[in-house]
Amino acid sequence: MNTLKTILYMGTLHGFFTFYFPYQLALAGNPLFELGIFHYLAFPLWIIGTLIIIWCSVEIIRHGRGTPAHFDPPKTLIVNGLYRHVRNPIYLGALNVLLGYILWFASALIMLYAAFAFLGFHFLIVVIEEPILNNTFGAAYAEYRRNVPRWIPRWR
Repeated sequence: MNTLKTILYMGTLHGFFTFYFPYQLALAGNPLFELGIFHYLAFPLWIIGTLIIIWCSVEIIRHGRGTPAHFDPPKTLIVNGLYRHVRNPIYLGALNVLLGYILWFASALIMLYAAFAFLGFHFLIVVIEEPILNNTFGAAYAEYRRNVPRWIPRWR
């Protein structure tokens, strides 16, 4: 059941805000610059970002026994997989996808959208997610926060 809920939630949320809407927005804007062959770097960013979102969603289902949805969060604190290196890998995956759109389309609209997306993610994390995780997992989450950075992965 968690798998179905995750597919519906992530498919709707990221399907729209990470893939569909930014694509439509990028099409509406004019390119600010031409990156030449470097704009093909968008493809690995799209692939890596998408795989990160999928991988972390699977981790939440398997190890967290919940979903990525705020209304049905994981029952267990997830500290393995990409969560060993950074506390918010799903958001980093989404930002990778948006960075791919920036490289491909070079649109001011998509750059602005990506900046607002980052600010929105940060606000959501600090104001909603971290307090919920702190209340739910207590000392285990406090220890996790001390050892794992919020945004910049630590590969150790």
